[in-house]
Amino acid sequence: MGINDGLAAASRFLDLIGADRIELVTVTPNRVSLLPADLKEGEQIARTLGLTVPLDHRMFVPGNTVWTGERDGLEVQVRSMLRQVVAR
Repeated sequence: MGINDGLAAASRFLDLIGADRIELVTVTPNRVSLLPADLKEGEQIARTLGLTVPLDHRMFVPGNTVWTGERDGLEVQVRSMLRQVVAR
């Protein structure tokens, strides 16, 4: 994969979820990272892209969750507000 593949994939992702919902896109040859304009929408955006692996960052202020997974041969990450884990 090259940077052009990442740029093309990022464009497809924005078409799917709506470019107006994203504040920042970071593209590297193997990764696309999306920062939603509203972190409250991050988990929904991640699920739309099929990302199901959460990484919670509780020590940051405010805390946040990075949803990650693979799509179109790239690692894709979407930041969201810290998810509320339900204790079992």
